[in-house]
Amino acid sequence: MQSISFLDDHYPLKTVISDREDCQSYSEWQDGVSRKSIIEAYLRTPVKRVFYASETHSGSVLAVPDENGGSLAAVEESLILGPPGGYDAMVTSFPGILLCVWTADCIPVFLYDIAKHAAAIAHCGWRGICNGIVGNTLKVMARRFGSSPENILAAFGPGICGDCYEVGGELIRAFSARFSREELGELFRPKENGKYLLDLRQAIVTELIEAGAEFSNIFDTGICSYESESFASCRRDGRSIPCRQTLSGIVLL
Repeated sequence: MQSISFLDDHYPLKTVISDREDCQSYSEWQDGVSRKSIIEAYLRTPVKRVFYASETHSGSVLAVPDENGGSLAAVEESLILGPPGGYDAMVTSFPGILLCVWTADCIPVFLYDIAKHAAAIAHCGWRGICNGIVGNTLKVMARRFGSSPENILAAFGPGICGDCYEVGGELIRAFSARFSREELGELFRPKENGKYLLDLRQAIVTELIEAGAEFSNIFDTGICSYESESFASCRRDGRSIPCRQTLSGIVLL
């Protein structure tokens, strides 16, 4: 396991990112209770509860109001959250609540409001980005906690990079609903085989900046899940069940 020092070393929170070695003890890692204990031992801090995003590649956000849990109904902004039945981001201001996502090429985005002491984590694949998951998460933080974008730090965990993510031209049409022609030119690079290379990280940065975040407050681990054998990659290894994927989590202290 590893953490994002950009956040952990300077703010009252802890982050965790699992790697392939953590999945070797499969019987323990697939059990939620054992997994929680393993993560607590790594973080060296108790965790009251653990929440996992449902990951439906939506633009929906779950607000976790306290240690007893939460539901989509806990946040009234239905237009921000999208339809019930799935959510790809979670927000909380309650200490001891570990918010987690599973990824295997999609990018986990850690968010922290330094003024309101609120945290979020978002599962960002191309569908989620097209569904507004990045901007929606910041909007929910603003409505729920009074967060201002300029006070929010963002950090990217392992995910497929723009040099490895080959896609078809149909994704340009999907992204054109949210990005300008100039921005599309920065996100998609044509290949000789008629395909394109898509830079998901740049798409997330663009969304954050347009939402009001400061570029200097955005940190990227630079880890490509496809290139690094230490992390799960659907493109490299095929689909896998969640506990064989990379787990990313954030908890307030």
